[in-house]
Amino acid sequence: MAMISDNDPVYELLDKWHEEDQYEKILEKIAEIPLEERSNKLWFRKISALNNMKRFSEARMEIGTLAKRCTEDKDTAKLFYMLGYIYDNTDSELKAVECYRHTLALDPDYEGLQELIDSAMKYVNKDMEGVQNSFGKLFPDAKSAFEKEEDPRDLDETEAFQYIALVESSFIPSGLGVKVPLDQPFFKCGEEDKEKVKALLSSKFGVTDIGSLREWFGKNRNGQHLAEVMMALDEEVEIPVEKMSIAGRTRFDADQLVIRYLKGFLPKAGILAWDFCAVLALARLAFAVDLLSNTEFVETTLFFTDECRRNFDSWEEFTRSLVVGAFYSAMCFETSYDINSAARFAIGTGILCMQNYPKLKWIGSK
Repeated sequence: MAMISDNDPVYELLDKWHEEDQYEKILEKIAEIPLEERSNKLWFRKISALNNMKRFSEARMEIGTLAKRCTEDKDTAKLFYMLGYIYDNTDSELKAVECYRHTLALDPDYEGLQELIDSAMKYVNKDMEGVQNSFGKLFPDAKSAFEKEEDPRDLDETEAFQYIALVESSFIPSGLGVKVPLDQPFFKCGEEDKEKVKALLSSKFGVTDIGSLREWFGKNRNGQHLAEVMMALDEEVEIPVEKMSIAGRTRFDADQLVIRYLKGFLPKAGILAWDFCAVLALARLAFAVDLLSNTEFVETTLFFTDECRRNFDSWEEFTRSLVVGAFYSAMCFETSYDINSAARFAIGTGILCMQNYPKLKWIGSK
């Protein structure tokens, strides 16, 4: 069977129902048409109806299916627009902006997109003002928690890492139902959990041994990246935004937002604490499933303990760096640039730090 023509009378009916907001009827009518007869135009109508009904998860599935069929730039541009609409309506405005930019790159004549981009960025800045206010309340509470602890205990270097990696070593395996106890630095996973954790480390992080762990750290130093952007902006270095990829431009937007709204909370070391936390958490998990030897694990621990001592003067400084780093990581990489979800994760990180770090002297302090 041939696909229906773009001039088929069915579109008059679909247009009528669209104007009457009868989207369920649109879906029912399209469902009557065999898959092999559905044109891209008809598929777009289905996605549009789902979006208008706020059935966004279904709309995304349809976008994924249609993307495999699209061969024309204008069709792909429209798909990005529809995906941007979904992000725009699910509090992921930065990701929406990225999609709209893809649409413009593929179809420069697409109308109304700059207005949508400007509107989305207004919401992004409003969200960031909320994050700034939340952090402004969190950090004084953290400072108070550290000052009230009367007798923090000393750590030796070999146990310090379990607290440095507190957040990530608990967070990374949680989706697998695997718990890594804080008070057991040399914990080993049971045999039933080892393969699951190994598969996660390999597929998500590319970590299979000490060499790949070092390689991961070299490629994922968010602290260094943000520090370089901050320095360039401070020194008014001309940044070639127009030469960036669209994804790179979105990352740069995120960099600027964090610097504009959260720079005042950061210690001199910026968000390095999150990088150290992450690599030590990966090391701990790799050791727990026998991907690192005892010697490799201890040497990694001591190296990053020294890095923490060199870059931070207190648990309070480390906590500030860790919380903003957690926010930056979650905003850019974990939740499709959903600023509010990233903020909730970061505040949870701060609370976890406030519950544990004040009980301990900073590494090497007297």
